[in-house]
Amino acid sequence: MKEKQVAVPVKLTPQTIEEIDKLVSVGVFASRSEAIKFGIRMMILIEKIDLPISRIAEEYAYGEIKEKFARIRDVHRSRPAIRVP
Repeated sequence: MKEKQVAVPVKLTPQTIEEIDKLVSVGVFASRSEAIKFGIRMMILIEKIDLPISRIAEEYAYGEIKEKFARIRDVHRSRPAIRVP
């Protein structure tokens, strides 16, 4: 049984939307909604493991995102790759 979801309106800058759309267009996320939910889940995970939102948390999130990019690139070799340092 799927858990009930509640819509939460959010305002983002055009630049943020553009970045999210780039991730969606190359297949990192299926939709804007999935990308935003991923970011929120990352923040909750960081808080649950008791890391302050700081440089450590940013590095952790970066590592998670970098791994996701690598998996997507492996699956979708025919699509343009995202350059991740």
